[in-house]
Amino acid sequence: MPLSRRDLLKAGLSAATFIVVPEPLLARFGGRWEPAPPIEDPRVKELALRAIEAARTAGATYADVRLTHDRGRMFSTPRVAGGIFDQERMAVGARALVDGYWGFASGPVWDPDEMARLGREAVHQARVNAAGPERAVELAPAPPVRDGRWVMPVEIDPFEVSPFEIVDFIRSMYTFVGRTPGFGMYQMTYDATVQEKAFASSEGSYITQRVYRSRGDLVIDLSRDGALLDRRALDTLTVAGVGWELFQGQPIREQIRRLMEEMQEDQKLPLKPVDVGRYDVVCDALTVSRLLDRTLGEATQLDRALGYEANASGTSFLSDPAGMIGRYQVGASALTVTANRSDPSGAATVRWDDEGVAPEPFTLVRDGVVEDFQTTRESATWLVGGYTKAGRAVRSHGCAAAPSAISAPMTHTPNLAIAPGREATDFDGLVASLEDGLAVKGMKVDLDYQGLNGAGSGRVYEVKKGKRVARIGGAGFLFRAPELWKGLVALGGPDSVRRYGSIASKGEPPQATYHSVAVPPAVFKQMTVIDPKRKA
Repeated sequence: MPLSRRDLLKAGLSAATFIVVPEPLLARFGGRWEPAPPIEDPRVKELALRAIEAARTAGATYADVRLTHDRGRMFSTPRVAGGIFDQERMAVGARALVDGYWGFASGPVWDPDEMARLGREAVHQARVNAAGPERAVELAPAPPVRDGRWVMPVEIDPFEVSPFEIVDFIRSMYTFVGRTPGFGMYQMTYDATVQEKAFASSEGSYITQRVYRSRGDLVIDLSRDGALLDRRALDTLTVAGVGWELFQGQPIREQIRRLMEEMQEDQKLPLKPVDVGRYDVVCDALTVSRLLDRTLGEATQLDRALGYEANASGTSFLSDPAGMIGRYQVGASALTVTANRSDPSGAATVRWDDEGVAPEPFTLVRDGVVEDFQTTRESATWLVGGYTKAGRAVRSHGCAAAPSAISAPMTHTPNLAIAPGREATDFDGLVASLEDGLAVKGMKVDLDYQGLNGAGSGRVYEVKKGKRVARIGGAGFLFRAPELWKGLVALGGPDSVRRYGSIASKGEPPQATYHSVAVPPAVFKQMTVIDPKRKA
């Protein structure tokens, strides 16, 4: 909704805490410039087809083009120099295939002449690249989608909600948290985006989509006598394919109460130093989501497994994809990992990927054995040997994505999920089943460039006879990705599954995209615990 300075002053927001909504970006149609229309406007299709025509005329055997129009609105708290911040971006990217080599050209202008120029430029770059060794590119089949349209279903469009209503909500959270002695809200933000995108290909596809994404951050302090005792974030606000219901669709106040109660309970536990060794460890769902994301989530990206990301975001310990399908034991028999781009509210959810492929859910790991990899139309054909042995057809899993049309599409992680255990147990239930060991919440995970050796840290508790009896200060975890999931001994039940949003970056220059990870809590046997601050 449009805002004016007068509106802001009426709402009590000063100019010092607000960046005025920018003027609408313009596109040129019929010889004149005008605000960018909705993506469904037939004139947008005419622009896209102009780039395709130019690329084909210049010699491309295949070409596609994407146009994206992004709007973003961020709300932040006054304590962090906050206000309402708006941004808008437009982009177009053309991709062409010539003599087995790709070319790509992009820019920020929607204009008929610019479309034609980018189509020709993509072909020119492909010809320059084709000066290398002779190669052939085969694209997995993808039925053309003619005039496909999809709008992500959200309950509350964040751009239809009065921004002053959202500001009032943020202020009410400050008041709510401050009513409990010792507690204060450190910061709260809400970030909403909507991306309209069009895709056209020389095979006859034309698709438009509107995709929403929301994420929030709500951080609470616990202090006593002026000293900070604890600071934690509410983890239910990670990025998701939703609107303003990210806040209004959840019992936020009840979640805050539980978080504050947990912080108070933890402060009552004694604090113990790290005792280096190996322990059975209960991990909460947030920890499991990060472990899955950084290990198998990245390792099963086919371009990474084949070394094509070696000079950018890294490689994978799964180094023989075709030979590993259906054979390589990567985890315990209790582990089944699936992937999709259709999960309602998933951060990677779309109707079609950035190559016009309609993704279908697929299994990455079945009963602990590698079943498949994340693929695009080109990379799916690299696994023809493995698929043939497994008796499966060659098709893209719809993992082609890019943040916007300014970047060429690459293989990006879809939504991930771990199948839960059969028993109706949650994190506390798994802790109760542990006679002696550790429990960890909110572990942050980091891996080396090969995706092989990992380290983590979080809130660690000592467990004795099924109870958390102490906090462990400064504990760190070490693990090797090939062995981590083989040590999985138990999973929480269906009701314990939680979904978290995640950001992943790859490529050079880096591309950042979002996806969701839905997992239960889990128990791992004999994880290595260290004291990172201990001197040798």
